[in-house]
Amino acid sequence: MAYTPCAAVLAANIAKDCANPNVGGYTGRAILIPADQAVFTVSGTNPRIMTAVTLVDVAKNKVCVVDNVWPNGFDGSQTASNGDDGRVVYEKTFGFRIPLRGAAKSKDVVEPLMDSPLGYVAIIEKKDRVGDGSYEVVGKFQALHANPDGITRNEHENGGDVNVVMSCKEQYFEVTFFDTDYATTKTAFETLISTYAF
Repeated sequence: MAYTPCAAVLAANIAKDCANPNVGGYTGRAILIPADQAVFTVSGTNPRIMTAVTLVDVAKNKVCVVDNVWPNGFDGSQTASNGDDGRVVYEKTFGFRIPLRGAAKSKDVVEPLMDSPLGYVAIIEKKDRVGDGSYEVVGKFQALHANPDGITRNEHENGGDVNVVMSCKEQYFEVTFFDTDYATTKTAFETLISTYAF
């Protein structure tokens, strides 16, 4: 049997789409939903795609809408593979800022992020506008939890904002929220944001 190299096929699979180039970065907008309060409908052909999100009778103050309007909206957010557990998982980190202060915000917004026993699922908007991949879901398969030292504030930096770092380990590198097309998905995301924003 003759040897047939597969380099050309691999190159075609990973080549850039010049008509739809990637746009890196996040817009700074996201929604954090308690893991036990959301039902995700999953694509029948790819479990990495969430096609719909339904919140289950959740109190408004348990959902956290984030709108970080700085140039690097979610500085420090990243995904990296890790094989230390004997299987490959992807460590995901979600870092954001809360520009709020006072006892009421401490009770209703900041402390629940640390105290939640079941953790959170984040839907994060990217600057990319191509469709699938424009909205990232983190925590669907293993919920996000605030890192042990993940909620901090330095009154002399970033306007005294609260800095939050949450993380999880999931079996899929990228999980997305995508329903039919970009416009439909954006409408669903905007509905969630507007419904639960303080």
